[in-house]
Amino acid sequence: MKTPLPLLCAPLLLALSLTANAWQVETSTPNTVTLRDFKLVGDLNSERAAFTLNAIVRVENPRGGSIDLLAGPVALTELGAHPRWKIQAQENRYVLTFDRGGEFPVQIKFNAAVHPGDDWNTVEFQVAPGPLQQIVLQGLAADTQFQFAGAARPERTTNGFVSILPPDGNVKLSWKETRPEGEGKLFYAAEMLSQISVSPGLMRQTGLLDFKIMQGEMKRVLLVLHGAGEVTRVAGDQVLAWNVEPITNSEDRRLV
Repeated sequence: MKTPLPLLCAPLLLALSLTANAWQVETSTPNTVTLRDFKLVGDLNSERAAFTLNAIVRVENPRGGSIDLLAGPVALTELGAHPRWKIQAQENRYVLTFDRGGEFPVQIKFNAAVHPGDDWNTVEFQVAPGPLQQIVLQGLAADTQFQFAGAARPERTTNGFVSILPPDGNVKLSWKETRPEGEGKLFYAAEMLSQISVSPGLMRQTGLLDFKIMQGEMKRVLLVLHGAGEVTRVAGDQVLAWNVEPITNSEDRRLV
């Protein structure tokens, strides 16, 4: 009765060995899809946010794989040449599918919905996560202010503003242009003290003008001159230049 025991156990041990080998074969081909050389370029204004996404997709499994490339309130506008991959819309997200392994260049263009509020414009969507993914923002003024959750502070360059996306790929970007500081309307008070001296055949008049500016900026002063007198001198710390101009259809002149 002891002799058949090894014979009965042999099929069981063989089956276990085959199962283990099969499991090792399955796990030796990982289904990993990653991105490299990622770059996202956005052209932004208060009404539109157009983006171009470029990346190299690496598929490690020889049988192919898929990756959720984009999600959120976005609409595809253009696809680059893609004979080796296809894209599908699934539940508010776009999935890239590859039927074999390798490295594949991908370019897609899409528009993101812009939500205005409290002087800010906001876009929000998600791209496939990865380390140190660059985003370039174009079409904005140099003094634009940003709120970019989880991302590096956008830095001004010759091509626009450059930042690095959060590691999870979430893009929640708000921006607004700084309103120029406008000067208020000119508001001022003026006084004039005049001294006149008369001698045979000649009258001299000297006028001292004092301006108090409460608001705005005074760039020039206009004084109307009556009669045939001649202006010989205009002086003052704030006087850069002066001139006497004729007034159309009048015998008077204007001192500027």
